[in-house]
Amino acid sequence: MAKIVIIGAGVMGSALSVPAADNGHAVTLVGSPLDDGIIDLLRAPGGVHPKLDAPLPARIRPETCAELDPSELDDADIIVAGVSSPGIDWFVDYVEQRLSRSKPIAFVTKGLDLLDGRLATYADTLPRRMTRMQTFIGIGGPCIARELANRNPTLSIYGSADLGAASWLRGLMQTPYYRLATTTDAIGVEACAALKNFYAIGVSAMQTRYPDDKRTDGQSKNPCAGAFSMAVAEIAEIVKAIGGGADTAFGLAGLGDLHVTVGGGRNSRLGHALGSGRTVSASLATELAGETVEGVDTARMLALWMKEKERMTRRFPLGAAIIKAIAENGGLDFDFSELDFEQ
Repeated sequence: MAKIVIIGAGVMGSALSVPAADNGHAVTLVGSPLDDGIIDLLRAPGGVHPKLDAPLPARIRPETCAELDPSELDDADIIVAGVSSPGIDWFVDYVEQRLSRSKPIAFVTKGLDLLDGRLATYADTLPRRMTRMQTFIGIGGPCIARELANRNPTLSIYGSADLGAASWLRGLMQTPYYRLATTTDAIGVEACAALKNFYAIGVSAMQTRYPDDKRTDGQSKNPCAGAFSMAVAEIAEIVKAIGGGADTAFGLAGLGDLHVTVGGGRNSRLGHALGSGRTVSASLATELAGETVEGVDTARMLALWMKEKERMTRRFPLGAAIIKAIAENGGLDFDFSELDFEQ
């Protein structure tokens, strides 16, 4: 039995506690400062996470970040970061101030960063900031938190430069319904995890931009399929440019995760709004109010990296259109007729 501390009681952190508990591990689920209400719900008899369908296993122990004794971090076999990208600085400070022993740390947090003026992933930057992180392990792949918590078959991928560490965590977490691959391409896994949120905005926009009232879902399929293929190709090129493996974009971490993200979630909902002619600000002020749409933060990082507008538009036409819509708070200006596939 291992001792696992998951910090961040949002949907993904809470969902990951389910396979960990099902495998008999001692799991402490620690809420961030924004999660006190969730922790209260989970402590109530029969309490259910507000965005999951069923109570978490009884062996999971919910705690607030203020209550957690620092010794619990030192005694843990592994720490898992379950915070969203805006909470990553808080997570780093919280762990650095309390941890006195080196530990492997796994991240479901999705985002891009800048390092010496170049685009980077958390696999590049966080080991420089966390003095007691023994090993960085990135968690990626197609995973809707509610479905994992309900024990639906889910395939994911763990990435670390130390393949032994990724395989060790796989051994702790894998269940009959949670099947795991491993890779040494932590940069690729992390880049895909962030980029799929960003590109899901553009792909999902095609579902509402080209309606088909003859279909039960009201959506044309060709435009979405075309944009999806473009998105995967652009993700692969960006991953390669920042030091990851392009092949990673065509597996679970990239193509697979993009597919499930287009199928639903906050980034997909923002894409639907853009495809319907609404702006980012209007959507964030209404149906997405109070939500973290991580693809928007990724767009801002990509905009800093792609400084030359002509180069950006030529090499990443879909990405450029998404960035422009977010930066200028306008519609998604993407024209299929301007695409040229000649090599």
